[in-house]
Amino acid sequence: MKNLSGPSFFRTFDLLVSTTNPGLKLAHWGIDGVDCERQRHSFTGRSHGFAVEIFTLTRPGARGWTLMVIKEYWWAGEESKALKSLHWSRPIRGRRGDVIAWFRAQETALERAHSRSLSAAG
Repeated sequence: MKNLSGPSFFRTFDLLVSTTNPGLKLAHWGIDGVDCERQRHSFTGRSHGFAVEIFTLTRPGARGWTLMVIKEYWWAGEESKALKSLHWSRPIRGRRGDVIAWFRAQETALERAHSRSLSAAG
């Protein structure tokens, strides 16, 4: 993972969220010392709709940071056909390098857990 905008970051982010908050049932939860919050705003009209999910991750402390991850979905028509999906993230507070380092550590932990589950299954 080189940055907070590439596919590797979003794969790790999605996997972290899905394993720590299955089904997105919680509005607030924690991951390894980081406080997480999710808000969803949506609109559905006769011809179109959209939803915006805002994730705010905050690591407290002297070298703390806050990261916002935004996911936006648009659809149209009676079949609600997907038009466009966007996602982006920005550090709001703290050092970008500290955020990336935390996500790299999480990525490594997820890979180890996956390897262990494959070994146990085999």
